[in-house]
Amino acid sequence: MSTELNGGGQLRPLPVQPRPKAGETVDSYIRRLAQANHLKPSYLRGYLTGPPDYLGRPRPARLAVLTGRSQALLERTLADLVSPDRIQRVERPAPTRIVTRSADKPALFAAIRRDALEENLSIRKLADRHHVHRRTIVQALASPTPPPRKPRTVRDRPALDPIRSAIDAMLDEYDALQADQPPTARLIWERLLDEHDATVSYATVQGYLARRRPRPGAAVRVSLRTSGNILSTSSTALQGAVMRHYRDLLASVRQRPSMHGLDGSCAAVTAYVLGCDAGSSGGILTGFREWLIVRLGSGSNLAWPALIRHLTPQDRTHPLTPDADAAAVTTLFQLLDEFMEQREQPDSLFKIYTAYQTWLNTQSWYHLETPEPDQAS
Repeated sequence: MSTELNGGGQLRPLPVQPRPKAGETVDSYIRRLAQANHLKPSYLRGYLTGPPDYLGRPRPARLAVLTGRSQALLERTLADLVSPDRIQRVERPAPTRIVTRSADKPALFAAIRRDALEENLSIRKLADRHHVHRRTIVQALASPTPPPRKPRTVRDRPALDPIRSAIDAMLDEYDALQADQPPTARLIWERLLDEHDATVSYATVQGYLARRRPRPGAAVRVSLRTSGNILSTSSTALQGAVMRHYRDLLASVRQRPSMHGLDGSCAAVTAYVLGCDAGSSGGILTGFREWLIVRLGSGSNLAWPALIRHLTPQDRTHPLTPDADAAAVTTLFQLLDEFMEQREQPDSLFKIYTAYQTWLNTQSWYHLETPEPDQAS
């Protein structure tokens, strides 16, 4: 089963096709489908929506092709999946009342009072003639001066309640990196889908960002950037953001290694961590070996995978027994999490290398004996 794209290509079923649950929402099913196939939920959702803006509702026909199931089955199973041709557009009748501006109300009240006095009309007939509510007629008959309009209260949408703090944290993060270039609503919306499993529409996020007032700390962060400290401020914030990203990634690997293509062994996890470090140009494991040496109190001649083995409270024979291998994996994840948490702090590398140099100074082999100069004969 396949269907043509707008550009002439074809949609094809995904390799992994989890079964939809009865009553499940479309966003929930798309998240499970994306995680099973190692895709970003925001990317898969945009792919299912299609051009031109990739921000609307997912198309049932596309979802049917990618999941290998019939469109009728998906519409019966998923709670909010409705085909566009089944949406009945109801034409609303024209309003029977006319909204009157505050500036025109004195003239309206005068006309109501004149008609009531000259023709002795009832409240209902006066309301029908002037196309206003009967409450307005009562107000006009009671006083020629219109009452002041009640202030309009702006209420946030309930869908924002569980994710408002996440949006604020993202905005604070971008303020620290580039205060003069705020993130777009689409970027915030995609991060909510990918990092927080949020079920929220793009319009809701866009409306919240439009109504949100500048935060008090934004001016302080802008002054830091303009005072000649741009490089240090940006690099520190970027370092913390990178470490938080990889901490979340490794936490996901620890919980579900098979989803990342791993068998859960120490060798596989070590290779995965080395790959992440290579992908970050050696940024995430900088100082990790020195940090482990100080923690162990020895092992300056060992690489960090061997130091992990020495810090594992199990038998270090080779090959590892299943219990020792599981203990090594647990130790590796714990130490990586502690190390990355420390790396999120300012001047973390300076403190790590200072502690390592202090440890080196306590080692006798580090201080070479200086030979005495030869005495001239």
